[in-house]
Amino acid sequence: MPRIFDFLFGRSQQSEIMPGTICTVDDGEGFYRVAKVLVVDGGGFHMRLYKNRWKERPERVDMSELGLGSIHDKDGFGMEHVPLTKRAFAAWKPVMVEHEDVRQEELDGYEIWKDSGGGYFEK
Repeated sequence: MPRIFDFLFGRSQQSEIMPGTICTVDDGEGFYRVAKVLVVDGGGFHMRLYKNRWKERPERVDMSELGLGSIHDKDGFGMEHVPLTKRAFAAWKPVMVEHEDVRQEELDGYEIWKDSGGGYFEK
């Protein structure tokens, strides 16, 4: 089992998941997608989920080719901000692939969530 799961379930003292961590995740619909960690807090993880999908888990991703799309796209869309508990994030079966800094504009959805006192998805 990858070390990421050790962290998620408290079996590791050192956190490998931090803002800017980029993971491939299982979308539960037979595809893999890319998610970026925006913020880690006491409730869980705040993620950016890209719309791009693959039938097999990619080992590398080119971030410049990823997009969020919109709800009007016939091939699906991503989400600017998804607040997840640790357990919900673990259910995505994340595998870390790289790291990049979080840009201020990527935090807009998180700031709206925080100002509204939002909750976390548990599943």
